[in-house]
Amino acid sequence: MSISRRHMLAGSSALAALSLAGPAEAAGTLSAVYAGSMGVVMDKGIGPAFQANSGTTFHGMGQAALALAHLLAAKTIVADVFVPVSPGPMKIVEQAGLIAAGAGAPVASTEIVLAYSPKSKFASAFAAAKGDDWLKILQSPGLRFGRTDPEADPQGQYVLYTMQLAALYYKQAALAAGITGTQQNSTQIFAEPSLLSRLQEGQIDATLGYKSAILSQKLPFIALPAEINFGDPALAKTWYAKAALTLTVKGVTKTVHPGLLVFYAAVLKNAPNPQAAQAFLAFLTGADGQAVFAKYGYGPAKGAAI
Repeated sequence: MSISRRHMLAGSSALAALSLAGPAEAAGTLSAVYAGSMGVVMDKGIGPAFQANSGTTFHGMGQAALALAHLLAAKTIVADVFVPVSPGPMKIVEQAGLIAAGAGAPVASTEIVLAYSPKSKFASAFAAAKGDDWLKILQSPGLRFGRTDPEADPQGQYVLYTMQLAALYYKQAALAAGITGTQQNSTQIFAEPSLLSRLQEGQIDATLGYKSAILSQKLPFIALPAEINFGDPALAKTWYAKAALTLTVKGVTKTVHPGLLVFYAAVLKNAPNPQAAQAFLAFLTGADGQAVFAKYGYGPAKGAAI
């Protein structure tokens, strides 16, 4: 069982106590940290397949990718390979000197969809929705919308980016504020590992999330237009970049923009088992790893290395 299943950690205080790969076990162990949305594909697909293929024991942990990037950069945790979604988390570990520029290889892709709970009282309305009906349903009194923290998790950022572009695309300027409220709306924000579980159980009615994770969890969803799903390379610079967020993380305020929803993988310079790390990266980018990604609803790698 992978570390992502055993821990479901909520904060850096718990992560600080975690040693993914100690010296005594590094020779036969691959330690990977990855975007929390990848829990199913890593636990049930990639991890077991790599272990069977290589004979190397796979240890993995999934959490909010930005939070993991900061912990790796601070050397609070140590791992062999980092697999986040979107360029931002990889740039953090690059700036910390843990990878070289261009070391982040694209390994898979996804897009944003509107997922809803099959137990929600709004489920039948979502199932019948066409065009911008999903937006109207999200504004229904009593609907419980969930998302992750945009300061810790790229998925939380992409929820807000999606609402910004939906407001432009559907020409409804007040849309985003009416559905998501403030960036740090505590009534909507949940830890990434628990978000889809809450959706499955009907504790929340809907979320905007990665199609790959939604398919892995077999949840119902509504596909969104290319103009707001962050899956079309032709729209990355001309349209997606119109969205922006101003975030303050660790006392630093900056404005960030979205790009394509691509998963990247890189071997870290302080990897306890660099040989296993290189083998894992080759597996992810090779035919066997790509077949596993496709089986779990992930799209092919897109774009260049970062």
